[in-house]
Amino acid sequence: MKHGAIYILTLLFILFAGFLYAQEDMQEEPAYISFLSGNVDVDLTPDNNVEDFQVAELDMELGTGALVRTGRKALCEITMPDGSTVKISSGSVFQITRSQISKNTGKKSHKFSLLFGRVRAKVQKFTTTDSEFEIVSGTALAGVRGTDYGVVYDGIKSSVLVFDGLVNLGSVTQAFEPVLLGAGQMSFVPKGGIPEPVIDIPPDIIEDWQSEASKFTTEAVEKVEEAVEEVEKEEVTEKAKGGLKEFLRLNAYVGSITIGDQVYERWVFTPEVRFGKLSAGLYLPAIFAPDDGLFGDWQNHDEWDFEDFGDGIHDFIIKFYYVQWAQMGDPLYIKVGSIDDFFLGHGFIVDNYSNMLYFPEEITVGLQLNVDGDKGGIETMVADFSQLQLFGGRLYFRPLGRGFPFAIGATGVYDRPKPDNVIWGAYAVSERELPHLLFFGADMELPVLSMDILSIKLYADLAKIAYIYQDVPVSITSYVDPGSFNFVKGLGTAIGVSGGVAKFLKYRAEYRYILNYYEPGLINYLWENRRLTYFQELQDLIIQQENASYEDTNTAGILLKGSASILKKLEIGLGYESYKRVASATAEPEPVKKGELFVNVNEGLIPKVYGSFSYRRTDNLDTVFEDPFDENTVLDANVVYRLAPIVSLSFSYNGTFRLDDETGTYERIDSFGVTTIFTFF
Repeated sequence: MKHGAIYILTLLFILFAGFLYAQEDMQEEPAYISFLSGNVDVDLTPDNNVEDFQVAELDMELGTGALVRTGRKALCEITMPDGSTVKISSGSVFQITRSQISKNTGKKSHKFSLLFGRVRAKVQKFTTTDSEFEIVSGTALAGVRGTDYGVVYDGIKSSVLVFDGLVNLGSVTQAFEPVLLGAGQMSFVPKGGIPEPVIDIPPDIIEDWQSEASKFTTEAVEKVEEAVEEVEKEEVTEKAKGGLKEFLRLNAYVGSITIGDQVYERWVFTPEVRFGKLSAGLYLPAIFAPDDGLFGDWQNHDEWDFEDFGDGIHDFIIKFYYVQWAQMGDPLYIKVGSIDDFFLGHGFIVDNYSNMLYFPEEITVGLQLNVDGDKGGIETMVADFSQLQLFGGRLYFRPLGRGFPFAIGATGVYDRPKPDNVIWGAYAVSERELPHLLFFGADMELPVLSMDILSIKLYADLAKIAYIYQDVPVSITSYVDPGSFNFVKGLGTAIGVSGGVAKFLKYRAEYRYILNYYEPGLINYLWENRRLTYFQELQDLIIQQENASYEDTNTAGILLKGSASILKKLEIGLGYESYKRVASATAEPEPVKKGELFVNVNEGLIPKVYGSFSYRRTDNLDTVFEDPFDENTVLDANVVYRLAPIVSLSFSYNGTFRLDDETGTYERIDSFGVTTIFTFF
């Protein structure tokens, strides 16, 4: 315990020392749209990896990360609170990557990324020498102080033109020494290359830039709008054709599915509707034996019988595959229905839990509700509304706001088994003799670098497990009182780093130190199976922790995860975890080794073909080649071949094990499917 205490104190000291070192009173300083003409869209939350653009409006605030996209013959100007402006030309994509100010010193830090197109910036003089105003295009970086300059990027090379003042032209990859450009000069920088010799800006180019600058006036709006009106007329027909797709999508699946040893026909309709940020999807399946036919006895008839009021409510609710507001990462995110990726915090307690393990045999309705504000927020989860068996949440605070997003959080999770009877070996117990489990955790995180080329975030976690017995099993009556609240003797701690490299690689590395007993990410995608045997593990643990040798069971472990995205068409990921856990009242702690592999192939990489594959294992990774498919494994595979614009052929497989709570044995569940998919809208 002495070494564990030293480790925890060291962990806390490192994080808080880093916090104090990095702390600077830099606060978010949003820009706003000061001029609009034509079709301009804004994505205020691009980090959620969903293109949820909305129509831009005058005076709309644009915070860090905001993405601005201008259409044909469209113009947009954004203004910083100090009066600095950026004029965005038509056909451009521009992002605010940082916009901060120190209220104490007046230091300003403005960084932008020109993904395509051209912009012109007029920068007010700074009041501090360490202020910065930079535009990145490709691998070129143009930093200025009190300057009027333009940047053009076509995806291959960058052009930087200085109309007034000085620009320091550098490289985000340090490929060349910075070059100083003066008024009337320009240079070209190929992506990943070195700058071409500095030249004077040709008169025709200066005239072109001046001509466009004149359009950013109120008097010019009517003329521009007249031109845009013609463009809109050309687009109105296409919008009318695709208008239905904006709010309605209808798929139909017709094929076969193997459940256990039985082959069934499956007809499924999945209409989806979307109104703004609100979307909903229905799952309307008919599963029947080929001999019975569509009008015979369905295998899933109990989902459609509406026997009484309570069953009717249940059967109605499970028809909703999901109901969702906004996207993960938005200020308010709500999802009700089937959810396969429950996380809380860094996953030290709840790590990729799914309420869809047995889908479509069993349909479960859960809830995710996340609120993310400037000073903090909350993450919540409910696995199953019908039983309220597993639920929890995480509350977190950002003392300095998003401008310096150091955060501290606290997590609480409650879980209870709910079978009618469980037989485990020679033990037979009732529900009242099963423990109610409670998990408590604390965490903090400190982003130390946030750039397109590289991001780094430090974090730390600690967690404990507690339990309550209504009726105490005979084996532990001398250790536990009925109805009493008890902590397991043990504490899990972790310190790690995560981030990305050039939006191509994602990484995460974590060191764990377990004092006596804790299992990181215990509530994971196979928790529905393990919870039914975990009661016996806990009983052994309660007995074991009374032994003197238990105090010496401190162990260490690691987590390593990474993924690579290639041209947004192919994503490959790997993960590995290891730690040790107390296995029984007499045995030494045993190693736990987990692993995962996934491959996603999106449309466009292989003509007419796309799909996904994932293999996840919660233990015994070292025996994967001897026994690749045991009770700790979940395997999913799906391949889709597009036969025609509205018709596709899908081949799918899902395999896992389910614990039979009457026999205490694991049953293998294999689900094969060959389905024809009709996409009507």
